[in-house]
Amino acid sequence: MIEILAKSHVKDGKKVTLSKHTSDVLKVFENIKRKLNKINSADLIEAIEIAIFLHDLGKVLPSFQIKSLGNKHYKPWDIYHEIPHSLFSVFWVDKDKLKAKFNNENYLNFIISSIAYHHWRENFDDFISRHNEIFIKLCQKVMEEWGEILKENLSQEFSSFNEYKDFIGINKKWTESIINRRSFTNLAVPPYKFDYEPLRGEIKKEWILISGFLQRCDHFASWCEEEGENLNEVEIEPKRENEVKDVIGNKIRDYAWQFKVLDGKTDKNIILIAPTGYGKTEFAFLWGKGNKFFYTLPLRSAVNQIYERAGEIFGENTTGLLHSDADAYILEKGIDETNTMKSYELAKQLSYPVIISTGDQFFPYALRPPGYEKVFATLSYSRLVIDEVQAYDPKACAIITKFMEWIYKMGGKFLLMTATLPKFIENRIRSLVIDLEIVNIYEKEKENFQKIFKHKLKIKLIENKKEGKNPEFELPEGEIEEIIKKANEGKRVLVILNTVDFAQRVYEKLMNKTSSPLKDNIFLLHSRFTFEDRKNKENEYIKKFENPKPSTENIGKILVATQVVEASLNIDADVLFTEICPLDALVQRIGRVLRRYFYKDGKIRNKSDNTEYNISQSEFKSFENEPNVYMWVFKEGLQSGRKKVYSEELIKFSIVWLWKKGKGDIETLLKEISQVETGIKDYDESVVEKIFKEEFSLLLEDNLKEKSKKQKKESKENIYETILKDNKLLDKLNEIEIELSEYDKYALVTLFYSTIKRNGNYLKEFFDTLSLLDAGWMSERKSEAERIFREIYDVGVVPKNKLEEFKNEIEKFIDKINLNKKGWSLFTCFKTEVLSKYVLYLPRYSLSNNPILVYEIIKIKLDEKWAKRIEKWLSGIYLYQGEYNEELGLKV
Repeated sequence: MIEILAKSHVKDGKKVTLSKHTSDVLKVFENIKRKLNKINSADLIEAIEIAIFLHDLGKVLPSFQIKSLGNKHYKPWDIYHEIPHSLFSVFWVDKDKLKAKFNNENYLNFIISSIAYHHWRENFDDFISRHNEIFIKLCQKVMEEWGEILKENLSQEFSSFNEYKDFIGINKKWTESIINRRSFTNLAVPPYKFDYEPLRGEIKKEWILISGFLQRCDHFASWCEEEGENLNEVEIEPKRENEVKDVIGNKIRDYAWQFKVLDGKTDKNIILIAPTGYGKTEFAFLWGKGNKFFYTLPLRSAVNQIYERAGEIFGENTTGLLHSDADAYILEKGIDETNTMKSYELAKQLSYPVIISTGDQFFPYALRPPGYEKVFATLSYSRLVIDEVQAYDPKACAIITKFMEWIYKMGGKFLLMTATLPKFIENRIRSLVIDLEIVNIYEKEKENFQKIFKHKLKIKLIENKKEGKNPEFELPEGEIEEIIKKANEGKRVLVILNTVDFAQRVYEKLMNKTSSPLKDNIFLLHSRFTFEDRKNKENEYIKKFENPKPSTENIGKILVATQVVEASLNIDADVLFTEICPLDALVQRIGRVLRRYFYKDGKIRNKSDNTEYNISQSEFKSFENEPNVYMWVFKEGLQSGRKKVYSEELIKFSIVWLWKKGKGDIETLLKEISQVETGIKDYDESVVEKIFKEEFSLLLEDNLKEKSKKQKKESKENIYETILKDNKLLDKLNEIEIELSEYDKYALVTLFYSTIKRNGNYLKEFFDTLSLLDAGWMSERKSEAERIFREIYDVGVVPKNKLEEFKNEIEKFIDKINLNKKGWSLFTCFKTEVLSKYVLYLPRYSLSNNPILVYEIIKIKLDEKWAKRIEKWLSGIYLYQGEYNEELGLKV
């Protein structure tokens, strides 16, 4: 009997045959099937099983068996006629019997397409969209010589199967079509490329499910076969609901608003708007309990923290971690290497009931690159948590809302949580989801939140020089001295700048101006540290600035940082100095100050000393006369990031709304705008411009005095644009002090995003991206989808002054490593022990026009095996002509 192999590797001393692999994939689906209680269609379940049975029939191809799998005794012997095996599979499907089985043309097409493209490759175009001579000659070979021989090989291979083997047969009609130069796309419709959209028509949910479950089961079975793992672990059972509820209840029993709010809503799609530090994470855990759910955040450091918390509640054996360095993080926790790799792989295979992840692991699939069906199918019976949505840029936000739309269509549930929800995101989601539940804690607790004043903000206008078009951004000596003064009073001072360069300069000024002991308590954090250094610094600073601040602490400290602290570090400061930033980001920054004060049931509790303040009768203020938030606005250029970090539109209107708040009440205006119908076509003119004329004309009065009548008229007719262009209004902001209640922060952000014009630069990017996605645009590659989602294309670099150390570290690694370790495990060790210490990431535009790959200039004598490994591991990593040290990071 001719044996048809499925894999080149050996399992338990035996080769994996095609029938064994097919049986394994079916067993995997049997385990998943128990979760699919929402699928009521027996036909759909059977269609998935049939697609699985038929998916690899193309491996009967002689060249695949002999060349790819080393099956040297296979017959007929041939190594010349090669096409992708998944495309070849459809020629061994008895199309007429399959059609009769379902009496449904759609299911037939879905099954055929799922089989043909379950291993999509970039070179498929060469075979499917144009005439391919190799393809034509292969089909001729099948018709003239091989047809019955290969069919008999398949019949023997699947002789032990009772079901579905009758669907094996030569599809002569399609084989002849290829010989007659008919395009393969007319036989099996491709699911990915936008070019083929007219052929496809409306995407069917069933198509995605058939294709997605086939891919997922195939991938998992292949991993189990390679590693000797258990097929039953494709869906690990979650912890019982009552157990989870008890664990969380014991943790938050004093602040159990989560239980009350969730009552009757656990099966709803929810938007939760609540203050920072209010217990949103526990709300998400309660909403997801007993179900498979994915919890996403924008930053890896925050993901790692939530992963630790989730493990405590759901158990480490049922909680997975997914981000680009998850394998290294788990390995460093001290788990043995074998279990580390298994844990990481189970997360990648989406097997854990709880998976904590960075958003970039999932949201790019909204662009539907190859393989998206696997994610969509899994989320059709799962739940998705999106936390800190305000941290993403407009293009990413559009992609996220599209992803949520797809999950909703597929039957999954979502929970979006944020302290500040931009109105344009809320409106988009409202328009898509019927059973949407919006839980707004600010509105529920409005009466109390209006009485809580933790922060008093002072705006400081900084005079700065401008050389040509480029302003200079430096802090005056008086500001540096003010920071030091606050620290010398025993306060924890947080300084947040918008660029790494500026943060480094301010840090150096502070270090030069101080002496011990304060000098030993000045710290720096930003994105231009290596993974190893940043991780160590974050761990240190979380302890130095722990939340809550101990009541006995009286040592002054200063942390100079960039935006990386906005959501990633659970720290507690006394005073904040910050550059101007968009209002939602400002609320996040302010949220790092006095986190020790916590609201519950009409009372404010100070977690440092457990004192309580009843706010039912009077306001609570954590400050006396002095502000505890100082915001710098530079007269020239506004802020150091200029247009690269934040758009000028967002910065300008953040400033004017703070001015408006400084003038008095904004709640009446909030009530007005909340009643406006946001879908009206002329929203920019009839709503936004009207509000600006009524509310901000006073701000521009002095500026209009020097203008001609015509200019005055134009300015008054378009206040919005006038504010954008005119910087004279900044003079009215200097030294303004504003007391901000917890409700004020919510009101400001809501008004801010409700009055940004849709045709402005910021929102235009959001709506343009949505229009493109709504039109059906698809990404041809997953890497392309990831790059679009992340906006800036980052590349790995090794600083020039670290190159020699880097080379020596590689040599040490090679000398000590156990060469018998598996390749993927080896790379994790290499990341942990070498790359994490020397490689950091910069935007692609930071490199020279002709960047040098590090691999090309390190001179290490390696054997062929190691040379290939190191070249692969260092691909895409460049030499950077800058200096790096552990204190300052990379100087650009």
